[in-house]
Amino acid sequence: MVPRWLPNAISMLRIALVPLWVGLAFDARARTMAGREVDVLPVMLVLILLGASDVIDGTIARHFQLTSNLGATLDAVADKLAQVTMVTWLAWFAWPVFTPLPVWLWGALLLRDLLLSTGWVTVWRRRGAVEVEHRWHGKAASLLLFALVLAATARAPELPILVGSAVVVAIMILGTAAYLREGWRQLKG
Repeated sequence: MVPRWLPNAISMLRIALVPLWVGLAFDARARTMAGREVDVLPVMLVLILLGASDVIDGTIARHFQLTSNLGATLDAVADKLAQVTMVTWLAWFAWPVFTPLPVWLWGALLLRDLLLSTGWVTVWRRRGAVEVEHRWHGKAASLLLFALVLAATARAPELPILVGSAVVVAIMILGTAAYLREGWRQLKG
């Protein structure tokens, strides 16, 4: 029997891995700027662990019927924290050790999360609860954003990073509109 708390504990682990990733990324940047040899493998391994734990907690929750609104919210918070932190770092501090992400991707991500957070708070204040449901567009944007962060960390060429960023923003726009419609429905319902 799987304990009910396990998926949420894995989400909490993901939250704890974010500052570790940032510390390793800053260390790699400092080493590069000092002209020392850099191994990006530790940064990539923490990133892969973050991605794998995201898949594992959701799989466990669904397979063992341990899903809950709290768990979905915690999962979303862990995802947003990791995404915003990593995209911010890679947009502003990546050079010269990693391939930088475009600042416009960072801006689009912040705007999306600001809109969704404002909507969540508005619904929660008026209704006392928010139904959090992950949709395909949110999962697709998160998966592609993860691949983009991984590619930037692996020092992929700039052109694929730019194309991937444009695709992520397009999916985020569609997804944000759908989530805002759902929030409006919950607000009025």
